[in-house]
Amino acid sequence: MKIRTLILSLMATLCLIGCSKDGSSSAEAKRSPESQAASATPSTNVVDLFIRFSASDGTPLEGKLSLPAGAQGRVPVVFRLHGAGPRTVDNAIQYRDAGGELRVYRYYDFFSHELARRGVAFFRISKRGCTSDSSGQPAIDRSVFSKATPSVLLDDYAKALDALRQRTEIDADRIVVLGSSEGTRLAPRLTTRSPKGIVGLVLMGYQSVNFRETIVWQNTVGPWRNVQKLIPTAADGQLTRAEYDAAVKTDPMLARVLNFAFLDADGDGTVTREELSRMNRKRHDAILKAVDKRDDDFLWQYLLNLSSAYLLEDWNGEPTHVTLLKLDIPIAIFHGELDGTASIEGVREAETAFRAAGKTNLVVRAYPDGDHDLNWTIEAASRGGPAPFQDAFDFVAGLVGSR
Repeated sequence: MKIRTLILSLMATLCLIGCSKDGSSSAEAKRSPESQAASATPSTNVVDLFIRFSASDGTPLEGKLSLPAGAQGRVPVVFRLHGAGPRTVDNAIQYRDAGGELRVYRYYDFFSHELARRGVAFFRISKRGCTSDSSGQPAIDRSVFSKATPSVLLDDYAKALDALRQRTEIDADRIVVLGSSEGTRLAPRLTTRSPKGIVGLVLMGYQSVNFRETIVWQNTVGPWRNVQKLIPTAADGQLTRAEYDAAVKTDPMLARVLNFAFLDADGDGTVTREELSRMNRKRHDAILKAVDKRDDDFLWQYLLNLSSAYLLEDWNGEPTHVTLLKLDIPIAIFHGELDGTASIEGVREAETAFRAAGKTNLVVRAYPDGDHDLNWTIEAASRGGPAPFQDAFDFVAGLVGSR
């Protein structure tokens, strides 16, 4: 990938509404292959079962249920709703090891193994039109996946939930729905539609607003959050050449994903938050135009294989907290304050709305240094994962009364 393309991908948060390891993050991108390769071999504390069922329109769908090995009797379960874009039951991540050999890490193995240690099963599905090739990477049938609008995805998840409840290995009265990014938008709707047995919601990388507002934010405020994540001295709204050089001296990999000369368009030796926003204006306008013109080829190439139909269905939707307020079960939001894909401000608005309504069933945990992936990397996963994930898994265990 050319450096300018990589910069635009990073700074404009190309991964609309959900570049979690449901994909790849800036934090992962700048790590060395050696560090990524640490303990990428999955453990053996789970038993994986594939569950096949049909969507309402007859489309064949597949889920993967990971049970704690040696479990006795019915166990509680977490049902994971993906971030945006093509997703499979594994969400495989390719990387090169220290010897340069291409390897694959199955992202969802991390979830299943950590939850299994707590006596909890883990369930997820492949989105319609999404399978895996021989390397574990998604193979996408565009004609099928392009029909996966939010309402279609919601219906597919509801069918999956029905299939999950039928499993004799599962305690259908102890289900936790865990949404990431796009999934945080759908999880409350799924719970209001099919509440039986759902005892709580866990929302990670919380998408607080509709797609139109998300796109605008990702191309104005969000890019600087990404810069600040990479170089904390940019917290004051500007990045000098001296600050950049000092950061690169400490971490030479930064130079590969953040080109100061490219960002410093006027050559004055300082990049500001406002400059970066102006740079992203062209991309911002191009996206909005593509949606307006139904230019699905453009969106497919630049926005996670999404379609105008997908975006327009939630183009002017109400804030996520409006649906959350309808629920009385425990809800927890885990969010990074340096998330450049979804705003921490939206999380604070949800907190305010709950206080105003006199509701006490929302818990928020914000992480000052956290990005949209809550600082997940393969290296961190080999050590049990970053603190936000451990906090989320412990919250689940508390909800279901597991060890």
